[in-house]
Amino acid sequence: NKPQLRQMAEQLARLIEVSVTLNSTLNLDDLLQFIIETAAGILGCESVSILFYDEKNARLRFAAATGSDPKRLAEIPVPLENSLAGEVFLANKAMIASNLQGDSRYYDSVAMKVGFKVNNILGVPMRIRTRPTGVLEALNKYKGTFDESDADLLSVIASQAAVAIHNANLVKALREAYNEISATDHLKTNFLALASHELRTPLGIIIGYASFLQEESPG
Repeated sequence: NKPQLRQMAEQLARLIEVSVTLNSTLNLDDLLQFIIETAAGILGCESVSILFYDEKNARLRFAAATGSDPKRLAEIPVPLENSLAGEVFLANKAMIASNLQGDSRYYDSVAMKVGFKVNNILGVPMRIRTRPTGVLEALNKYKGTFDESDADLLSVIASQAAVAIHNANLVKALREAYNEISATDHLKTNFLALASHELRTPLGIIIGYASFLQEESPG
């Protein structure tokens, strides 16, 4: 029907806008904020969060979330086992949960610590090629519950976001490497200048005595 077609057209237009913005944003913090705010607007939900996989500790950690303190969330690890986000990551596929009471996949520690009540969740993997690198979660849809069309929309955003985040991290690493090289060159230049200054006086004395000896000694 016409309302559904209109809604689909609007969502497609938003996805195109998202793609353009993601491909032109290289600041990681700005990028994360744009992703969660845009996803929340498109899906019509209360909150969206991004979790990255922490390879060192084999767990997920929050990188950004709407309506929450990111620093506080970053201190709360999410295990791969017994959590919906962990199951999404391990299975590498989208999952929806509406009746959370008694659902072993629901990890309620985060909600309890930040004082956020969760009614329904949609989680999709963020991938680089086929390898999952994190999870994009949507919580508490305003009208009804999440469905497969929501999962498809969020999966498209997650795919675009994963590539954009990967590129932003590469640019950040390159900038840090460049700054490190620049700092090393600066230290080298300072060292050579200092060494030249410190050696100039004793070398001058040595050359002076050598010249004197050369003039005084026969043959």
